[in-house]
Amino acid sequence: MIFIDTDVFVIEKLFKNDDRYIATNEFLKSDHEDKCTSIFNLFELLGIASFNLKTPELKKLLKGFSEVYDIKILFPMTSYESQDAFVEQLFDNVFEKIILKMSFSDALILSVAEEHSCSKFVTWNVKHFEGRTDIPVKTPEEMLIV
Repeated sequence: MIFIDTDVFVIEKLFKNDDRYIATNEFLKSDHEDKCTSIFNLFELLGIASFNLKTPELKKLLKGFSEVYDIKILFPMTSYESQDAFVEQLFDNVFEKIILKMSFSDALILSVAEEHSCSKFVTWNVKHFEGRTDIPVKTPEEMLIV
């Protein structure tokens, strides 16, 4: 699965004048199979978009996200365990990433991508993830070349 980070969706949804918009849009419309993101990325996007979108638009984005982007939304593997096991496992995984000098949200997101054995991690913030995971980290532009 190809994991897509929040910034890719933020540019496509909110920043159409960004220099990276065309590559972002082309990548999201490309025929790469098995595109995915995490529930945390979706809610990070909703939080950012809440400053620009009205409540009905936010609800539409939430409800239709996976269909609009033809994408699977991943949850932490531990979400199906007991509440205590979920919290302990999730935060142990996240802390292991924080030790590598990552922000909490980046660590949370990367933990989900790794749990699901994603084959690539696509982001415009390559420096936030590269060297902190065995998953190859690429920009949307680099994914178009492949």
